[in-house]
Formats: sequence, structure tokens, C-alpha cells
Amino acid sequence: MSAPEGWQKGSFRGLSFVSQGQDQAGGRRIVVHEPVQAEKPITEDLGKKTGRFTLNCHIRGDDYIARADTFGQALNAKGAGTLVHPWLGPMQVRVEDFTRSDIVEEGAIAVFSVVFVESGLPAPPGPAIDTAALSREKAALSAGAAPVQFADRFALDGVQGFVEAHAAELVTLAASAMAVVSGLQGGIGPALAAIQANLGTLPEEVQAMLRSPVALGQTLVGAAQSILTVGGSGVSLIGGLIGLLAFGEDLPPIAGSTPARDRQRENQAAIVQLVNLAVAGTLVDAVAGTVFDSYQEAVAIRTEAADALDRLALRQADAGDDEGAAQYDALRLALSRDVTSRGGSLARLQDYTPAITEPAIVIAYRLYGPAALEDRTGEIVARNRIRHPGFVTGAVTLQVLTPELAIGGGRG
Repeated sequence: MSAPEGWQKGSFRGLSFVSQGQDQAGGRRIVVHEPVQAEKPITEDLGKKTGRFTLNCHIRGDDYIARADTFGQALNAKGAGTLVHPWLGPMQVRVEDFTRSDIVEEGAIAVFSVVFVESGLPAPPGPAIDTAALSREKAALSAGAAPVQFADRFALDGVQGFVEAHAAELVTLAASAMAVVSGLQGGIGPALAAIQANLGTLPEEVQAMLRSPVALGQTLVGAAQSILTVGGSGVSLIGGLIGLLAFGEDLPPIAGSTPARDRQRENQAAIVQLVNLAVAGTLVDAVAGTVFDSYQEAVAIRTEAADALDRLALRQADAGDDEGAAQYDALRLALSRDVTSRGGSLARLQDYTPAITEPAIVIAYRLYGPAALEDRTGEIVARNRIRHPGFVTGAVTLQVLTPELAIGGGRG
């Protein structure tokens, strides 16, 4: 029998138990006044009753006696403790009453019925989740799997020369596309050096690599990852990687149904998938390392990146590649969770129109005060592409961070 929706593993003071059922008691503290000669009573609400939760649970197994004894000691301990209620989640409670029954006929089991009452203390904080680290973990998993998957789908044994030449052309095209994205970030010199360190651009070098598909896959994955080392703005780099995810979309379809054409078609799909998956992992890694300026910026990037990954997942699913579709879905989910977690507390953007022409530092002081004056002045100038910070034209609408969250937010 499966657990009900929303159920989670129960525990008290860190000691787990197996839940059997639960009862809750609540309501209002109502005082009824019945004045003399009055036909109707007067009721007075004194507030919510203290919540009571009765949990029926058990502990079993070869060492159940020791574990049950420890659990009983936790129930008898003084003060409030953390209860992870299987249905209601974490809360601070005190133990009002409990009973224990040991049943040997059912395979050595200790059955508890525990009455917990609200302690009035705030619920314990949940553990912080490093969503950026989880995203990088997913990116690393996809990078590690991509070369082997490529080798399973790519083959040149016994093929005609044009099939091999076409594959070499695609690999060279992928290297050029990566070099362009890198060049837009850090200059064409460093970009080409980074790409060439991972993938030779001469035709004979590429054709030699084609004979070792796993090594070629690792090289292309490394070339995609090298884009992160070139530098450039995080947001700009993300935009370039999202564009690079479109690699292969404009390739002409391969006509014909001969064995050679079928192999050429399958090899093209394998190369495109390899490049796309390598870039997708690099994209997720880049997003995990980016500090966003505003909530709107984070949401826009999350939407654009998630949509691009979703399109690739649908493409692979339509091609019958469930494994590839699942990889894109995993990357999309990790990226979305990461950006949602880190972007939710960021400052929002709002419109602001200065009444007169004045320096940007005056606007920053008026909106944010002295606490972050230098950072916010520069942010206003950069965001609105103001040519002269000493003369911000009046009656022109600017985009600025909301004052209530801007102090200490953004790039800081």
C-alpha cells in the first residue's frame, strides 16, 4: 500500500518511527455566559485551542528493543523537541502522554501511541539546499554520460567516404560555433586557444578523432566546457550558450534510404545530440555560477533556458531516445529549481522618473540612502546606459531596483 500524498517519514528528536495513523484535536476556546433571565447565551472566543496530535506508530526489527527504549527515553525527555509529523511536517512539540505495547507474536514489534501538544515555539528551520551545487552535479552527470552514449550511436565501420567526410564537416562546424560563442565573450584569441586545446580544427585531425568515438565525445564535451573559462558576463555567456543549443536545427535533412544514407543520418543525429547535450550541461553550470541583478532578470533567463532544454527533450522523445529526453528534463528541472531558489529574494525592477536633470548619485541617495550609494549609483548608470553620470536627464523614465530589497541585493 502506497503512502498518502504529502506524507513524509516521521521522527521525533531525530529518532524515526513507522507511522500507522494519526488523530488531530483542535478548535476554539469558547466561554459560554448565561446571564440571569436571558433567553440566549453570550459566547466569548478566547483564541485557538492548543493543538494536540496523537500518532500511532511502531518500531520493529531484530534490534527493536534497544531502539524502542531509546525512543521511549526521547518521549520522556524534558522540554520541547522537533517532531516531523508524517502529514503536517516539522513542528516544535511537547509530549503530553504516551503508551507502549510490545508484541512478540507479530515479529518483535513495539507499538506506541503518543499525544503531542504544540509548544508555542516556531517550527525548526529546514536544512538549506545548495541548488547551485545540485545543478552542477546534474551537469557533470550529463557530461560524463554523453561520450559513451555518442559512441553507442556513431559508427564509421565499412562506410563510404562521403559519410566520413560529412561527419568531419559536422564536427568542424560544431567547433567553429563554439569558437564564435567564446570569441564574443573573451576575444577571438583566447577563444580559439581554448577551443583548439580541446579540438583540432584541421580536417586530418578531426578525421583521426572520428575513429575513436568515446575520445571524440570527451573532446567535444571538453570544448563546450572550455567556453566557461574564457570569461565574459554571466548573463551574456548564458545567452550565447542558449543560442548554441540551436546547433543542428538548420542542417539540411539527409535524403535517401540506402544503408550509407541511413548511417549518415544516424551519425548526424548522434553528433548533434552530443553537441547539444554538452552545451546544455555547460549552460546549467554557467547559470549556477551567475549572480543575477534582479528578480526579473533571473525569471527571464530561467524561462528562456528552460524552454530551450524542453525543446531538446521533446525532440529526443519524438526520436525515441527516452534516455536523452530524461537527461534534458533533469537539467531543466535542476536549472529551474536553482534559479527559483536564488532569484526569489532578489530585488524587483521598477520605473523611476526624476523630475529634473541631476547626478546619478543624487538619485541613488534618494532611493537607497547612504548604505550602498556607490554600488547603486553604478548600477543605475550601467542599467540605463547613462552617458554622463553627473547629468541624468529629467522627465526620462529609468529602470531601478526596488528600494526595499536593493540594499545588499543584486551583485553587491
